[in-house]
Amino acid sequence: MIAIVAALDAELSALGRRARVRRVPSPSWPLIGEGALAGRPVLLARTGMGAACARNATAVLMERHKPEAVLSIGFAGSVTAELRAGHLVIARQVYVLEEPIHEEPLAMSNGLVCDPALVELAVAAAQRRKLAFSQGVALTVPQVVGQPEVKWRIGDSLPVEMVEMESYWVGRVAADQDVPFLAVRAVLDEVGDRLPDLPNLIDETGGVARRRALRQLLRRPQEAPGFIRMAARARRASGRLAVFAEGLLDALAASDYVGRPQ
Repeated sequence: MIAIVAALDAELSALGRRARVRRVPSPSWPLIGEGALAGRPVLLARTGMGAACARNATAVLMERHKPEAVLSIGFAGSVTAELRAGHLVIARQVYVLEEPIHEEPLAMSNGLVCDPALVELAVAAAQRRKLAFSQGVALTVPQVVGQPEVKWRIGDSLPVEMVEMESYWVGRVAADQDVPFLAVRAVLDEVGDRLPDLPNLIDETGGVARRRALRQLLRRPQEAPGFIRMAARARRASGRLAVFAEGLLDALAASDYVGRPQ
């Protein structure tokens, strides 16, 4: 069984509908469901944001369900002018920036190589589904990068195309258990976009904290256009991730790929 891991409900929403996911009876966290894509069973896990949530939830998922491969999906911020909103990036490698973003100089450490066979199948799936995509390098960061000047600095300083907050930690747990791993992200914010205060709007499990969001909009109504724009992009990005994931499972079913033995 393939496990698909994401931090936020918004990242998994379209995929959950397409896979007709049913909640797996379990403790309240991480939120795990099972369904089917392209005739293959899948697990979907929602971890919440950041390193600790991603690492701990993936460890729980691996212990309980022992998947044959792990796919980390979700949204990302572009740090190059070439990547536009909705574009998919299939990561060949994932690095981590463990120090705060404001530290100088910026330095990556502890790179993980995504499973080459999964990368090859992912490329074929994206091509077959006619999705705009590229292969690239992801940088997992310790905080949301919402300021254009910071995104430009990362892109100018490091050989990466996108930033996100969980893929390295998901992949680290998978690698420690010899489970094949792949990260694929959809660009939510372009390098010149300034993000609203997203962390304040997300609860500990990756769902929207609706009361907090409403209070924030009442206090700062000038942010409403940004929220509306990002919400629309999130729906499109979630839909493209769902189309991609189904294509990948279809490619897996048609291949002789073998992940970790069950």
